[in-house]
Order: sequence, then C-alpha cells, then structure tokens
Amino acid sequence: MDCLSIQMPPANPDTTAGDHQDMADAARDETKLQRALVGGGAAMSSAALFIALFRAPGGVFLRDKLLVDAYYAILAVVFVFGAVEVAAGYWVAGDPRRRHGKGKVVMWASVVPLVLVTALGGFAVLR
Repeated sequence: MDCLSIQMPPANPDTTAGDHQDMADAARDETKLQRALVGGGAAMSSAALFIALFRAPGGVFLRDKLLVDAYYAILAVVFVFGAVEVAAGYWVAGDPRRRHGKGKVVMWASVVPLVLVTALGGFAVLR
C-alpha cells in the first residue's frame, strides 16, 4: 500500500488577511455594501426558490399539513426578503453617502433569513 503525501505551500499572510479584510469592508465601503446586498439577496432568493420548487419538506414538517404550509410560507418570506435586499442594494447605490446606514441595517437583518434558508436545506442547492 503506497502512501501519497501532498505538501501545501506556506500561506501568504498578505493574501489571507486581505480576503478577511474585504469581507469586513462591506460594512464600511459603499460599493462593497451594494455588492453584498445585491449578491446576497439574489443568492438568498434563488436558494429559497430552488428549495421550494425542488425539495419536498421532510422531518418534523411532515407531521401536519399546517407545518407543511409553514415550510412553504417561510420559504416565501425568505424569497421576498431576498428580493427586498436586492432592491435595497440598488436603492443604496442611488445615494450611497446618505443611505449607507440603512443599507447596513438591511445587511445585518438578512442574517436571520439566511439562517432559515440554510436550515431548511440551503446546502442541498450546492449538490
């Protein structure tokens, strides 16, 4: 039995620090905030739509018709919130200096629907 060993090159601290800095800059930089809102909203809406169309509810949602309805209602709300997030990204782009604070609020509020869509099967979209 042969053993294969792959040696990874040392990480360049300048590039890894830059990647993390770019993510943190979305809250401070106006153009990065707009990209984060539009990209995140589009991804959230498309994931919710994909799950609603191609993934049947499972687990605890199968116990009652009311829970099945709640499953699809949650996905519909996440889809709408993603569309609102995209619209907010374009709205912030119209006057970035005055609307930057409101855009940050929308970006931070989008964490809750993102967790919901991930919990309901968002990782299945990647398969």
